[in-house]
Amino acid sequence: MATPVIMPKFGMAQEEGTIIRWLKQEGERVEKGETLLEVQTDKIDMEVEAPASGVLTDVRYGPDATVPVTTVIALIAAPEEVAAAEARPSSTPSAGVRVSPVAQRMAAATGVDLTQVTGSGPQGRIVKSDVAGALQAQTPQRAQPQEDETRRVRATPAARRLAREHGVALAALTGSGPQGRIQAADVEKALSSEKRGERSEKEEAIGVQPGTPGEAAVGEPLRGKRRTIASRLSQSWQNAPHIFLTTSIDLTRIDALTKELADDVETAGGRLTLTVWIARAVAAALRRHPRLNAWLRLDGEQLVYAQHESVHLGVAVAVEDGLLVPVVRNAETLGLAALAARIGDLSARARTGQLTPDEVSGGSFTLSNLGMYPVEHFTAILNPPEVAILAVGRAQVQPFWNGAAFEPRRMMQVTLSADHRVIDGAIAAAFLAELKRLLEEPARLLL
Repeated sequence: MATPVIMPKFGMAQEEGTIIRWLKQEGERVEKGETLLEVQTDKIDMEVEAPASGVLTDVRYGPDATVPVTTVIALIAAPEEVAAAEARPSSTPSAGVRVSPVAQRMAAATGVDLTQVTGSGPQGRIVKSDVAGALQAQTPQRAQPQEDETRRVRATPAARRLAREHGVALAALTGSGPQGRIQAADVEKALSSEKRGERSEKEEAIGVQPGTPGEAAVGEPLRGKRRTIASRLSQSWQNAPHIFLTTSIDLTRIDALTKELADDVETAGGRLTLTVWIARAVAAALRRHPRLNAWLRLDGEQLVYAQHESVHLGVAVAVEDGLLVPVVRNAETLGLAALAARIGDLSARARTGQLTPDEVSGGSFTLSNLGMYPVEHFTAILNPPEVAILAVGRAQVQPFWNGAAFEPRRMMQVTLSADHRVIDGAIAAAFLAELKRLLEEPARLLL
């Protein structure tokens, strides 16, 4: 019996994964534990290993396909089973078959064998109308089982009515309601996606190229990390009333201490950067002002505020295709040397795509430092469900009045963003004052 290859669930919150590429081709011999494909989740890229030895067959989803977790994406069959497996109709185009994304999704949802469909698009490309024609030509006996399957799908009455009106297959949708129930909004989203795909097909059919004068370029949908960033930050900005507080910090004493301690920290395996000092101060300040070390989440229709006992500090790291926020667990328990080593390790592995799902989840407060760029000051959007985030600008020499005369001092601006639903201005200000005190008297961070 063939062994199914499923879209794995790498983290507790993961709902789907996007196939980046298959490293093994259909019909190729694979060994158990060998890497089959690369998958992009909402945060990181991961490799999927073969669950058994045999021949890879019945590949059901190609590159760029977004698939719900636990869905079967291929089979691994014993050599003697391959012939039978290959004889089954496939909704995945074989090599050399050109098919539009909309047509491929429609074929997968309705069970149409694309190898038996003749494309009417440019260069023989299979488009939606071709799949619809093939479906209509199939025997009427298919209709009843499909109707029965639609009845078994969990969906609201409004969603069913909308799906009937527009001919949307509910079984092909992923519901966003309780226990995966399909809502009307899910059907509307599918219709919107389908219309965009039809528009792309029409533009391709008439020879419209991106950048043609008078025509808008056809864009690419957001996927993986970029889509998650767009969704979460839009949600945060729309739902959380942000308040912003900014202060300037004198780095004179930190600079002096860094010169004294840098070699010792490097010997311990880290690098004593300004980010490390700030992370150490944030963790200490959160212990004194724990209300900012918390989550605010929707549980049903009720907002629930939950304070964390430990500081799980997220440190934003820019990567090639977006942003990752690896989390330093129990940051308040780490000294400067251990903290420097931990941040350095997480940042390096973030840039090379070697983080695990657990290392990019569960943060209770986020630090975002753009001090390496010519950015003096910026405001950051909350990283839900966290209730606060600190934005750090570039340190630069400025004139400072010491009570008798002006003198040059290296100064840095930091801005705290907080969720005003649970964080009052005075609480946020008290945290920022404590942070400033610790960074301007950094010897306290060594205690």
